[in-house]
Amino acid sequence: MENNLSIVKDQFKELPNNIEAEQAVIGSILVSNDIFDEISAIISNINFYDPMHQKIFGAIENLIYKGMLANPITLKSYFEDEKDDLNVPEYLVKITKFSTSVRQSVEYSKIIYDMFVRRELIKISEQTIDSAKLNELDTNGQNIIENSERLLFDLAEKGSFNSLLLNLMKQ
Repeated sequence: MENNLSIVKDQFKELPNNIEAEQAVIGSILVSNDIFDEISAIISNINFYDPMHQKIFGAIENLIYKGMLANPITLKSYFEDEKDDLNVPEYLVKITKFSTSVRQSVEYSKIIYDMFVRRELIKISEQTIDSAKLNELDTNGQNIIENSERLLFDLAEKGSFNSLLLNLMKQ
């Protein structure tokens, strides 16, 4: 059983990410909400690798867009009921120690976005490989190329492979 868990952990390590950059950006925003506008022009919650960081950034977005202060105290109520190994309210206080300058936060946001794009490219590549391996009558090589081009174009234009998938599922 334990070997299975290490295999899963190894697979997660393969995906590009920078947890320290995520912590620094969130910590910086929690210390000074003034930098949020610059950061949010580059990234949103979906760009974070760590699911908890996605939730935290989403809660920060929610508070700031409502004109409220986002800090460990105001976010505490959002995460008190989280059933996780991580004590989120305590974690929020700890990551404020990772806070950096505005310039560094902007640079770290660019790194977070770049890691997100790389993960999305991996997803597109895997989907292309899976499609190419299937021998379906209604799918040929040209269809696979066209679908991959659409996915890549959407990633380049909108920054989200997932948004196109959601749109395709709705049709």
